[in-house]
Amino acid sequence: AVGIDSEIWSGFAFGMGIERMAMLKYGVNDIKYYYEGDLRFLRQFV
Repeated sequence: AVGIDSEIWSGFAFGMGIERMAMLKYGVNDIKYYYEGDLRFLRQFV
């Protein structure tokens, strides 16, 4: 993929985005809730 030889290069990719931090702070179990656009869910963060 993308011209990178997987026989030479390997590794892990991860990140701690703003959504993940909010999940931990507010106890949200599924990141998909942030992207569904349900205003009832999103209003609790305003």
